[in-house]
Amino acid sequence: MATGIVALETVIGLGFALYLLLASVFGHPVHRDKGISEGAYLLVLGLGMLATVVGMVRGRRWSRSPAITINLIVLGIGYWMISGSGRWAVGAVIAAVGVGAIGILVRPSLYQALEKLHDERRAPTDG
Repeated sequence: MATGIVALETVIGLGFALYLLLASVFGHPVHRDKGISEGAYLLVLGLGMLATVVGMVRGRRWSRSPAITINLIVLGIGYWMISGSGRWAVGAVIAAVGVGAIGILVRPSLYQALEKLHDERRAPTDG
């Protein structure tokens, strides 16, 4: 479940980064350089998120920390949308996803599941 949430956030983040980058290069933005730099920055962050998802799928225990960090950022985005932009309904959903994902990611059972998956992948197979 945690991997699915982080994977969905990754797809959305990469999609937004590509949209921003392509719209800034091929569209008619007011601040082209700003859009390109933000799109490139978000693309790099999205690739880091992708590495986190791959780590979670492979059972790497280190992947939990960047996944928690990603969801702290998601929580901050939700808070900003509620308080700063006035889009409280969308912000509440985003914040709820961030809180829910963090709640799942900090559970000891997730660490144990990642550890078990990692151990299973490292175990030699009988052949």
